[in-house]
Amino acid sequence: MITKIVLTGGPCAGKTTTNERIEEFFSKLGYAVFSLPEAATLFIKAGANFLTEDKHLYFEIHRSMLLFLLQMEESFEEIAKATGKPALIVNDRGAMDLSAYMDPEDWQNLVKSVGKTEEELLSRYKAVFHLCTSAKGAPHSYTLSNNSARMEESLDEAIQVDDNLMRVWKKHPNLHIIKSEEFVKDKIDNVLRGIAMELGITEPIETGLSED
Repeated sequence: MITKIVLTGGPCAGKTTTNERIEEFFSKLGYAVFSLPEAATLFIKAGANFLTEDKHLYFEIHRSMLLFLLQMEESFEEIAKATGKPALIVNDRGAMDLSAYMDPEDWQNLVKSVGKTEEELLSRYKAVFHLCTSAKGAPHSYTLSNNSARMEESLDEAIQVDDNLMRVWKKHPNLHIIKSEEFVKDKIDNVLRGIAMELGITEPIETGLSED
């Protein structure tokens, strides 16, 4: 069985640390865990200019990124099948994230251009975990220093991005909103328990985070 989930959320939401903990925790439970990198970060570091005013270029960057993301997911599904183990594929952002940065009409044209529908993109994932930016609830923790590809600078910008991402993913029937906590370990703990529920793990689990 392969379970695909999305980790999304605004800047400085703790996705990287959470991803690392997911891999460690569920690997110990016998799952083959695959953590797919954020496509936008790869594209930015490779030289794609997301700040361009050239609308055609902007569209093509996002179209190429969507195709890349879909192919990456499908490739890892095949790898997951080959393991012969129950597998968890964790997407650092998913297909719908792109729509939060595009004009609605351009987004619809983009989806059509790759031969998909929005419903098909949403149905690729069993569950979506939106980790709220630390700018909401824990502004003292907000920083730009841990991601060289991050473009948001102010708390207000971070909150706006977070709101936009939450809006586009609200179309998914299984959206988990993970609020910022005073301690990051509590936020991660909430994600681990949510994923366990999605995997059908019904008995109580001990994440061990409360002991750190």
